[in-house]
Amino acid sequence: MVLQRWLGLSDREAVQAFEFDARWKYACGGLDFDYPGFAHSVLVDMRARLARSERPKRIFEVTLEAAREVGVVSAKRVLDSTPLYDAVATQDTVTMIRSAIRQLLAAADAALEGELRAVLRRDDDYASGGKPSCDWDDPAAREQLVAELADDGFACLGVIEDRDLSDAVAEVAALLTTVLGQDLEEGDDARFRIARRVAKDRGDLHR
Repeated sequence: MVLQRWLGLSDREAVQAFEFDARWKYACGGLDFDYPGFAHSVLVDMRARLARSERPKRIFEVTLEAAREVGVVSAKRVLDSTPLYDAVATQDTVTMIRSAIRQLLAAADAALEGELRAVLRRDDDYASGGKPSCDWDDPAAREQLVAELADDGFACLGVIEDRDLSDAVAEVAALLTTVLGQDLEEGDDARFRIARRVAKDRGDLHR
């Protein structure tokens, strides 16, 4: 469920990734590659059980605490940029922003989704997971993509500002706010770019 949320996959896509991607098997406990899959409805049931429990946000809480312990998360930065401003770092940030927008659209009801889509400007329906097409070797193209995604993300946050939101929408909105607020910085030209700073603990490791 954590991997599914991180990558913005549907239940069926998550099950397929678990069945055929050795990295998922490793992350889920070092399972053998031929370890069998499961019905996608299991994820539906698990989410329902989690929502009914006394601590429905326990996965988020534990993940956040683990990230704090290893220095990835600080009081100000929940998502930390790599100190190397390269294509790999950009792809990670692009994936996170786009996934958060996609999840926000999925969590919204029909009326709110319509309002959100009305402010989106990129030629992207945000319906599928993964990275958008881009010439990742071209710094200008990467910068343009980040700026466009940032514009769409902030436009969505503008739509839901000061509204009463369902728990599902509020949670995804918090994620989008975190990604945009912590992993981007605004330049003198009012365009958003990936922040080139690094959390103190991460910097200590590199030294």
